[in-house]
Amino acid sequence: MTATRVPARARVLLIVGEPISERLAGPAIRAWEIARALTARHHHVTIASSRSVSREGEGFRVVEFRADNAEALVDECDVVVFQGGFYNTVPWLAVRPQVQVMDLYDPFHLEFLGRQHGFDRDQETRVVSELTKELNAQLARADLVLCANDRQRDLWIGQLAALGRVRPQNGTDDGTIDDLVRIAPFGVTGQAFEPTPGALRGKVEGIGADDFVLVWGGGIYDWFDPMTLIRAVDVARHEVPELRLFFMAKVHPNAMLDGHAVPDQAVALARELGILGTHVVFNEEWVPYDERAGYLAEADIGVTTHPAGLETRFSFRTRNLDYLWAGLPIITSEGDVFADLVERRGNGLTVPVGDVDALAAAIVRAAQDSSAREAWAAASRELAAEMTWDRVLAPFLEFLDAPVRSEVPIWNMVEDPPPLPARTRRDDLVTFARLLREGGPRLVTERIRDRVRRDALRVVGRR
Repeated sequence: MTATRVPARARVLLIVGEPISERLAGPAIRAWEIARALTARHHHVTIASSRSVSREGEGFRVVEFRADNAEALVDECDVVVFQGGFYNTVPWLAVRPQVQVMDLYDPFHLEFLGRQHGFDRDQETRVVSELTKELNAQLARADLVLCANDRQRDLWIGQLAALGRVRPQNGTDDGTIDDLVRIAPFGVTGQAFEPTPGALRGKVEGIGADDFVLVWGGGIYDWFDPMTLIRAVDVARHEVPELRLFFMAKVHPNAMLDGHAVPDQAVALARELGILGTHVVFNEEWVPYDERAGYLAEADIGVTTHPAGLETRFSFRTRNLDYLWAGLPIITSEGDVFADLVERRGNGLTVPVGDVDALAAAIVRAAQDSSAREAWAAASRELAAEMTWDRVLAPFLEFLDAPVRSEVPIWNMVEDPPPLPARTRRDDLVTFARLLREGGPRLVTERIRDRVRRDALRVVGRR
């Protein structure tokens, strides 16, 4: 690997596939906070979204990434940071000279395994092939790979090895390729926790001033398990009548593009148990990023539950960082890295996956033991101070001090892309019917617009 001349104040382009608006989802939050951290170190930063933009930057630019400006945005930067399943849309980027960082904190191919798409076997095979091609494209070209934890690091090293990227020049003598794959997880915002009061208690119907509130801080996705949590609340409410479970967001802010089945299933279960609107409350809209503190401040416990599986094993639950920021104790299912962290640092309780009774017992204990809650909260605040964005991004910031380009020959996605199963007209018709069923004409229209954008971006650089 050879050093690349990048000025001390690097020009960094962050490309994301999420809208940049007042209602930021996880990938957009990460891009936003990375931009803040880089700007604080006097780098020149641009966030470019392949979707819509309606939020002004904070000392950095925020623009749309379109066919008519994509090349110019890339050509004017020194470092490109890529995030999400979008690289195959811009195969021409592979041969550009910029230092390229693949931000793979979110193993999106494993998330697909938890989705309830209603696909048939051929469609599932196609999507898995497309996601594998996407990840291979990113890893084949990466000058740096960012991940969220040791488990993910092992995952990406394994895939890099399959691509022939694990070579002596990529790392230290022990072959761990430390220089190529670095851990930089989601972080805690450095902004002081100064909530505006009155967002939740007495404001949201069903939640009173003296209730004991569990908060689910992020989206309800298909790879989560809110059903066990709702059933546990139904059990625990008999010992804790004032118990309330508040989901801060029933739907993703980009739900018309990325619908999930579990939110409606969760609502149906709460209704079936007779606790919808009384002990289980869903916020229909995604809470704006800058307003989330007000809701977190009025909660007693942060909760997240998930099933067992590959997605859980390699995940990093990003909204749990907000629980730490708010000094909330955490109750979570076992099996993921964050559960290990809770057990190690003592900032809450973990319970076996899918165990309603154990989860109900944990909720009752948390509600009835104020001394334990205070100790857990103190541990959360202590952990938050160690996981601020400037700290967790240190491996990436260090890389920018002396960025390097890989000399490993890359697989040329422009000239020789790997084959995918041929898409047929039947595939398009089946997809059309599914989108129409899930989201109506609006969803179909948005997906058509997405395909037009992708097709336009693919041909950039071939002219």
